[in-house]
Amino acid sequence: MRKVTCIICDTEVYIDERTLEAKRLRNDPIHTFMCDECKSRLDTPKQRRQKTTFNHR
Repeated sequence: MRKVTCIICDTEVYIDERTLEAKRLRNDPIHTFMCDECKSRLDTPKQRRQKTTFNHR
């Protein structure tokens, strides 16, 4: 098991050393880790109010 820290919420999570994500974190210092909660929060699309561009009369 490898202890990694989420870059957004700073929680410490243990991941298995044999996973592809652990290998990426070990071999490439540019890759960063996000916990599942932060990842799901960023993956949800934002609800934006649609602007009307024409006046329909």
